[in-house]
Order: sequence, then C-alpha cells, then structure tokens
Amino acid sequence: MNSIFKNLILGLLIFGFACSSSSNEVFTDTPPPKDTPKNPPSFQIAVVSDSFEGEDFVVAGSEGWNFMVAYKTMANGKTFHFEAVKGALPIIMKDDEGSNYNIFGLAVDGVNEGTQLTPMNAFMGYWFSWGAFYPGLEIYESSIPLQNTGSSVQGSNGWLVPRDQVIVGALRDAIPAIDDPQFTSPKDEGLVANLKDDALVIGVLLEDEARAYPHFIMNWHEIVNDKIGNTSFSVVFCPLTGTATVWNRVINNQETTFGVSGFLYNSNVVPYDRNTNSNWSQMLQLSVQGQLQTTPSQNLFVLETSVETWKAITTGSKILSTNTGYNREYRINPYGNYPTNSAVNFPVNFTDTRLHPKERVLGVLVNGKAKAYRFASFK
Repeated sequence: MNSIFKNLILGLLIFGFACSSSSNEVFTDTPPPKDTPKNPPSFQIAVVSDSFEGEDFVVAGSEGWNFMVAYKTMANGKTFHFEAVKGALPIIMKDDEGSNYNIFGLAVDGVNEGTQLTPMNAFMGYWFSWGAFYPGLEIYESSIPLQNTGSSVQGSNGWLVPRDQVIVGALRDAIPAIDDPQFTSPKDEGLVANLKDDALVIGVLLEDEARAYPHFIMNWHEIVNDKIGNTSFSVVFCPLTGTATVWNRVINNQETTFGVSGFLYNSNVVPYDRNTNSNWSQMLQLSVQGQLQTTPSQNLFVLETSVETWKAITTGSKILSTNTGYNREYRINPYGNYPTNSAVNFPVNFTDTRLHPKERVLGVLVNGKAKAYRFASFK
C-alpha cells in the first residue's frame, strides 16, 4: 500500500511538471535525430524489403512526406517485389507486374488492380518507448552497438506487468476521452487553416472514409471512441511515448468504449475498457489486468503523418473538431517542448541510448518482438 501511495504522489508531481511547461507553439513535434545533421528533409520516397521473425514485408517511407508504412509482400497467393514510385502521391510503389499501389496498400491499376496488401502490425513512436518495452530491439541498417538487452519482466499482484512499476499519473478519466467526436465545422475553419504543414495527425481510412485526428487535440484527450460504417474503433494516443494506435471496440462480440485510466506503464498510457474495467497496455497491445487479462487488442491500420501529406493522399477527409464538449485551450500544448527535448518524465524499465529518446521511429511487431525503422533509411 505504501508503494502505491508513493507512486501516486510521484505520478501526480511528475504529471504536474510535464503539463506545467506550456507553449504557444503547438504544431511542431518532430525532434531532430540524435546522429543526423540538420539538413532539409528529403521528399524522396524509398522502399525496403525486409524479413523479420519469418515474416516477409515491405516498408515504404519518406522523411519529407513524414510517413512510414509496412505491408506483407504476399497477397492473393503471390509474393510481390516492390520499387518506389516518386512524385505521384498517393501512389508510393509498384510491384514487379507493373501495378501501382497507394499509401494505403491498395493496387490502383494494372493486372493486380484491387489487390489489398495486408498491413503489418506497425506504428510510430518515440525511440525511448520502443527501447523500454522491447529492450534490445533491432534497428534496420544500424551499426550502432547494442547497449541494453534488458531482462524478462514478470507480472505481480494480478497484473501481467510489475504492479510496482505501474505509475498513477492522474485520476481515472481526469483526461477525458472523446465519446461523441465532431468533425470540422465553421468554428474550426480558422484553426484548421492555420495548421502548419508539418503538424502531425493520426489518419484512419475505413470503408473509403478518411478521418484525421490532430495531435494538438489528442494531447488533451488521448482517446477518441468513434465509428465509421459498421466498424467501431478507438483512436488511442499517448503524448508521452508519441504512439498512436487504432483498436476495434468490439471485444468478445461485445461493443465497448475505452477511457483513460490514469495509470502509466513505461511512461505509456494504460486505457481501460468500460465494459469490464480491465486495464490495457497500448504498446504491449493487450489487457494486462482485469477480467480480460491476456486478451489482445484487435489493431486496425493507422497512418501517422503530417497535415501536408494527409491532404495530398486523401479527398474530402474529415478532421476532428475542437468542438469536443470540453473547455480546453487547444492552441497550447500542455506538454510544452516535451516532444522535442530529451526528457523522459516517468520511470521506464530499460533505457536504450542508441538514438535520441524522442526520435520517431516505426516499430514493426511480429511474434511479440519489435524491429525499428528510421526515416534516415528512406532518404
């Protein structure tokens, strides 16, 4: 009980510190890579073919266009090989039979028109978070010596993770999830028009409908419970780890919604589902405590990119409105310059200093293991 109380005090103190250094600059949250000169970003699109844990896939990316996506190379019983297509967004690559594919993995022409590539389980996040959850993970095309392989983590006190390392960062629902999301309206036109091109958004495309959830709104809410067509989903964003995932809200044939529990593990958000009050780890992608413990999340494709890119690859996209029902100063980032500094405000199990803590990398997950991809590999 004493350790829980201490964690509560520690969490509240650090959470208050993290949120106290406000800044009027809300739209820039990309840190410089630790070991890369500050040159203008390249808008070249590149693809790499890779294999990890027995899975063959292709990763396409561009530093200037601010995206990395990963797809399995096998579709319709055939294994494809890909090369980059430049200057034709939303088309990013073509296969060895001449069909072009857009950024969402859909073949838009040629003999394979209509083929949909299967997304890998992959999402963006700050380097420190990948190092904390998956210690010793491989970095694609890296010669940097491995610094920390960590050790196995054992759960305790009814949790799949060490209970004494689950920090209380805030009270349950103190950070309110958005349960009735509204999308761009006249009152938002000025705000949306003033979004910088490099502002980050979380992109979802379902049933041919595109929606974007800007970081500057998600910083204040972390979870949006939404629905497109017949698909109910939650957009889960952790400002502390820079990770965005999209989860199906139907679990064991029951539709639920997610809220912000206030817990943090490895500085990462711990959502809870409102049907059973089970707690989930975003980056471990499963319930770590409660009735649904060990249940994995059902992950939907998510594209985290810049406003400039999202506009270039979608038509008629809806953008989450600041008309949330809550009185928040969305033009101010409650985390100040946290996205670009070196601070990691909450305890983590492992620290891997091979890269800048806040460098955004794509993590590809296969069989419970992760591999990281840097923008530097796509220049």
